[in-house]
Amino acid sequence: VGSSESLHASGSDWADSDSMAGFDGLDGLDGIIGGAVGQLDDEEYLQGFEDLTPFEVEYFVRDLKEFKLEEVGGSSWLTHHEKTEKLNWTAHNQAKEGYDEYVVDQFNTGEKIPTLIFDLMLIEVWKEKIWPLVKAKIAKFSSLRTYIPVYHEATAVNLLEICLYHRTSCEEAGDALVDLVDYCVRKLRHLLATPNDELVRQVTDAKEVADWDSVRALDEQFKECEFQVCMCVISILRFLTDHRVAIPLAVTTRLLETHDVLLLLVPLMEKAPWVRKNKINGRVEKFEEHKWQRVEQEDEGRLPKLHTQVWLTIYNLVMDAECRSRYELSSFRRENLLRLRRYINEVVVDQLPPLTNLHRTLEEMSISGQFTGAGQGANPAAATPFVVELVAEAREALLRTYDGRWQEIADLQLLEVLVKETPAELKRLGQMISIPKEFLEAEPLGDPPQAGEGGGLTSSNSRVAQSSWDAVGQLASVCSTASFFAAARWPDVPVDEVLLLSAPEQPTPVAGERLNLELRRTRCTLLSTLRGSTSAQHRAVSDAALLARRAGEEGVSFLMAFDAQALELDQSSARTLSFVSQKGANRSAEQLHQLLTKPGRESLLQMYSEDVAEFSVAVGRVVAGGEECLDISHVPGLFLSR
Repeated sequence: VGSSESLHASGSDWADSDSMAGFDGLDGLDGIIGGAVGQLDDEEYLQGFEDLTPFEVEYFVRDLKEFKLEEVGGSSWLTHHEKTEKLNWTAHNQAKEGYDEYVVDQFNTGEKIPTLIFDLMLIEVWKEKIWPLVKAKIAKFSSLRTYIPVYHEATAVNLLEICLYHRTSCEEAGDALVDLVDYCVRKLRHLLATPNDELVRQVTDAKEVADWDSVRALDEQFKECEFQVCMCVISILRFLTDHRVAIPLAVTTRLLETHDVLLLLVPLMEKAPWVRKNKINGRVEKFEEHKWQRVEQEDEGRLPKLHTQVWLTIYNLVMDAECRSRYELSSFRRENLLRLRRYINEVVVDQLPPLTNLHRTLEEMSISGQFTGAGQGANPAAATPFVVELVAEAREALLRTYDGRWQEIADLQLLEVLVKETPAELKRLGQMISIPKEFLEAEPLGDPPQAGEGGGLTSSNSRVAQSSWDAVGQLASVCSTASFFAAARWPDVPVDEVLLLSAPEQPTPVAGERLNLELRRTRCTLLSTLRGSTSAQHRAVSDAALLARRAGEEGVSFLMAFDAQALELDQSSARTLSFVSQKGANRSAEQLHQLLTKPGRESLLQMYSEDVAEFSVAVGRVVAGGEECLDISHVPGLFLSR
């Protein structure tokens, strides 16, 4: 774009123009609103809550209903999501603490498990058919408005996971489990068809995130949430096989004959998408508790929980007499199962003793070519020319009802539902996610990187770098340039847009030379992508706090963060700055945008509207009356050599 001189080529007439005659010039950085986003008190913006009372649970569960596809994302649907989220939190806390699980009991008593399964099918169809048609137009809305419909699937499947742990819930679900089994199989196929490094992208460079447009950012969030849903599905399958005798026989047939889930589980265990190697520090990580966690050296031999779930699911199906009698053991199926033998060793058996029996069964199968005892004591169905099979009623009904109308539904939602929010709606979205108090007290991000990891920089380097970049950020020319850059696209600016200030590779400047800088646009919610251990729940909390905080500041302030080698870059590093003119006077985004759109300034508007702005500041000693410059003492702390 050019230097700071070219960006302010119109001179002081900008600050003295008629449109700003009512403002007095301010010196310095009066516009900085103290501190980083993450340093403010979340409880001021988030609704903390205790577990729901039995009366509230009864009311919430009784109020659950089946929505139409066109209602997804609307006001009543958002209220439904809020209630589902609170029920999910309460159910999990009751299970964790060993309390009376009256959330699960109420779902069973109210016969609402099928309604929850329908809700899951509805949001899956919406994501599959409507989301691709609307995402480009809603990408610039608030992150929560676009993320909640995607995140709702994770909430629903997580609640189903805690319910189906109980046999009574499996019994109450009845024939709706056919839909759920089909859903689980679709997720397993997604895990198998997608390479592990594409299931969840590891970002190692902040500039890579900064280069993403709003649609790409949504796609990455979509993929991350899809992965977490797939991990929940593994547990659900295990619980269904645990309670196989309590579920309809058609579900067993669906598992073994229609989908042959064993042909999916064995390759899935070999693929192990729940384990990865961190690209930044080279450490092995496993996906547990809905986030990536570092595997310590002494725990490397311990089976990940999801790996255990797959083993137990296979064990349940292979060792069940009814399943054996219904599973026709062809040569291909036999070879698939025999591949398991190589993974059963002393370390695994010590952690899962039942696998001793599974190993014995596999060895006997390799000799006899069939399951030992198959057909003996079991009751195989008599041969009949008639075939009766249950269909996935909920999904089939949705696809049949809206077939050929996907674009019509998408256009209707863009017109009536998925519209740009008012400040009041933004605040309501931010306050919609009610977080348990113990969650607010927890560390909002994952394990902090150890000193020296990734770039070999120590905490002292970070302190020096922070001081130096603070000095850069306090330069009036930097603040005004960032202000015009942020205001150039007003009012079509995402509420969570953040500007990244960085220094490109360059020789270290000396006194009298200039320091080259860059401003890039990104979304604040994407900064947590750099922290692989951040879970969807943590992201929802951070997004809600940010959205509630920004609801009353839109057009008055903007967010900026430093992208530097020695500094952490996440949501907590984004600072709130006031819009200021070239002379440092407080302005609004609308006022600065009006200045840029005046006749004769088309080239300036175009430069400021780009995704990247390049400019420079002088380096030297501060001289009274001279050009503002960065003190030479701060240059070493910028760590310009890469």
